[in-house]
Amino acid sequence: MDRYDVVVIGAGFAGLTAARDLREAGKDVLVLEARDRIGGSTWYQPDVFDGVGLEMGGTWIVPQQTHVWAEVQRYGIAVEDSELPARMTWSDRGQVLDTLLPVPPQEYEQLEHAVRALITDASRFDPTRPLSEQDVADLDVPIRQWAENAGLTGNAKELMMSWFCGCANASEDTGSALDILRWCSSMDSSLWGMVQASVLGFTFVDGTASLARAIRDDGGAELRLSSPVRKVESDDEGVTVTCDGGVVRADRVVMTTPVGVWQDIEFSPALPADKLAISRENHAGQGQKIWALARNVPEDISGFGWGTSFDYVGAMKTTDRGVVLVCFAPEHDRVDADDLADVQRAVREFAPEAEVLDAHSHAWVHDEYSKGTWATFRAGQFAKYELCVGRAEGRVHFSGSHTARRWRAFIDGAIESGKRTAAEILAAEQ
Repeated sequence: MDRYDVVVIGAGFAGLTAARDLREAGKDVLVLEARDRIGGSTWYQPDVFDGVGLEMGGTWIVPQQTHVWAEVQRYGIAVEDSELPARMTWSDRGQVLDTLLPVPPQEYEQLEHAVRALITDASRFDPTRPLSEQDVADLDVPIRQWAENAGLTGNAKELMMSWFCGCANASEDTGSALDILRWCSSMDSSLWGMVQASVLGFTFVDGTASLARAIRDDGGAELRLSSPVRKVESDDEGVTVTCDGGVVRADRVVMTTPVGVWQDIEFSPALPADKLAISRENHAGQGQKIWALARNVPEDISGFGWGTSFDYVGAMKTTDRGVVLVCFAPEHDRVDADDLADVQRAVREFAPEAEVLDAHSHAWVHDEYSKGTWATFRAGQFAKYELCVGRAEGRVHFSGSHTARRWRAFIDGAIESGKRTAAEILAAEQ
């Protein structure tokens, strides 16, 4: 049986970062990855639409995300800023509004109130500290309830709920408003900053895979792909890990898989009740990200909608055949990504003359190694699970963007968690 100092389960950004830092400290590290690729919840597919590469998962970064930004600088990874649209497109249940703002003039006061409520609540807490230890339990409620508690009305209410749902990739009745308020808080309580971090930040010229490869190559840890882990058995002297490729032994293990996957792995001793509970509940990010290539749409369209199938449709690039659109829906069954007519129907709620030529997506919700998109909490989960998801269980250490403090569900959060976990292991052995 092969023996290592540390076995890292998962070759996403959390696992790759932890493996690199542990290797730098002199540890013998094996990385086990269930898929046939690295990157985890990021997945860059080159040359999908007329030579344009598509990010199936995580896409945007901003300088305020200091962990990922430092890695980009460290390895000289090329990034580019998003081009700002000349105007926004607003869709009210499929009716494109011909207005400067998403509300009629008589509702400007309500819109101001909605923005003020967002910024006021985002300013109430420190996003670098555990939110469950701060006085914000009243914000850990479903998105719809937060909007009602804030007294939002009219189109302003609909817009704000749709925006929160888009960020959470969850419905207004499941996603926690607190988790999305954290996004605004992390950008110094700036609404514009929140938009940048969400859909108008920097992107990787050669895809997120360029940074993942750089971290992997720098670390030099042994990597085994197509090796899903089935058992993790701990004792006083180490951990035995059983995967489809065999059995290995390690002093310690780093577990980076999404929370919904924990229940599919046999742990001995068994997972504690809180970890097993959140695995069964899973997180709120159960929506869709669909790419479309379309004609007859503005080359700089950036559209937000409420009562629409997609809550956001934005132009990313233009090819000879049309405009490459990134589209998000908060529930996985709103649009049939395999049916061009259905994708076209949804895009036309923002661009009525659109002709969709091609579409591409990955069903993360039905992916057995993900069971969801990015990990935003369900309403009420902060108090119960925020701290437990990152708590070590003996020799098994838990990492992943869902354990991060400031930028949960982002690439930055994954890298932060990898660094934290590596440091945790090194400290435990001193």
